[in-house]
Amino acid sequence: MKTITLVIVMSLLASACSMPTLRTEMSFANKLAQEDLWQEACYRWEKQLAENPDSPAVLNNLAVAMEQLGRRDEAEKYYRKAIELAPKNTMIQRNFNRFMNPDSDKKEKADEKPQSPHREAGPGR
Repeated sequence: MKTITLVIVMSLLASACSMPTLRTEMSFANKLAQEDLWQEACYRWEKQLAENPDSPAVLNNLAVAMEQLGRRDEAEKYYRKAIELAPKNTMIQRNFNRFMNPDSDKKEKADEKPQSPHREAGPGR
């Protein structure tokens, strides 16, 4: 009986250790975005959003991805929700302002991309 219990406990621990954490998934999706693999990054962030619907960081990243994919309505929805959850987050606010007023940042480099992905995965970010 002890052997079976030990095997079950070890199996559970091994499977828990092999499951990706939000932070590692976020990091991987961020790398995909940096490589301009927006569709795949978007897929990863959507999975994260299903598990963490109130994460401003994930919402911001999804908004940027949707923007890059030309899905402006979805981008705006995600930006607005991220701002609602984190109204003092300057990165999200700056991304949203640039999104809403694309001509207002002509002083910036023409090839400059939105500030993303958000590295922190905590709920207050």
